[in-house]
Amino acid sequence: MRIQKSKIMGISIFSAVIAVFIILMAAEAINNAKLKDRHIKVNHTYKSALDKQMKAQAVYSNGIEWKSATRKQIDTYMNIEQLKKDKAQRYQFLNLSKTQKVDPKTLNKLLKGKGILSDHGTSFARASRLHDVNEIYLINHALLETAKGKSELARGVVVDDKGTVGKGNKKYYNLFGIGAYDHDPINEAAKYAYRQGWDTPEKAIVGGAYFIKKDFLSDAAQSTLYGMRFNPENPGQHQYATDVRWAHHNARMIAKDYKKLGLKGEYFTTYEYAK
Repeated sequence: MRIQKSKIMGISIFSAVIAVFIILMAAEAINNAKLKDRHIKVNHTYKSALDKQMKAQAVYSNGIEWKSATRKQIDTYMNIEQLKKDKAQRYQFLNLSKTQKVDPKTLNKLLKGKGILSDHGTSFARASRLHDVNEIYLINHALLETAKGKSELARGVVVDDKGTVGKGNKKYYNLFGIGAYDHDPINEAAKYAYRQGWDTPEKAIVGGAYFIKKDFLSDAAQSTLYGMRFNPENPGQHQYATDVRWAHHNARMIAKDYKKLGLKGEYFTTYEYAK
């Protein structure tokens, strides 16, 4: 009888585990379905949002120098209706807060010949799955910020144990431009990397993904390139970049890489400004 009770108990526990697993899978499927085509209405009119962006120190580069962006330039890169019509720019609305679980070997195809980032497909896959962030976005964001893996921050900047940049013999890496404030981007980003302990490219990739998820993508309204750059719910505040074309450049590269890999974005979020 004891053996039978043990068997029955074992079967019960197994059944309970299977039931919990099925419930969790069902919940994930429901959540994924909601994220396939999420729509967010904001309280600001487009005009009022544009007015606020004009006060947010947006900049524009002609390829030679940076200048304050004009209202027309901001409007060009912020106009949702125009962006949605463009096959590449629609990726500005890709929901970045969801991994697509792309194989590391596949990701390495995007990293071949990309300086310090070469062969780091496993690092990007790990960061993506650990923090639930779109991996193709992570790669393209890093490529953009590091001049395809060859910038000074990508190669590593020495910082001593007191946090003094340019001294010591230990390098720190910042692959997403985090903390790279316009007044002194290299020093500020290197100090940030030092404070986070990013002394290897992998730590910078995984740590950077955590920062982006926590500070931006965890907010539904900022879980896209468009949301990170223009923050529709709070225009001009808490924006990832000052470059008015930041989302434009990222979307173009992401679309190109999805096509290169024969894949498509699965989750999208669109915004609707008040009338």
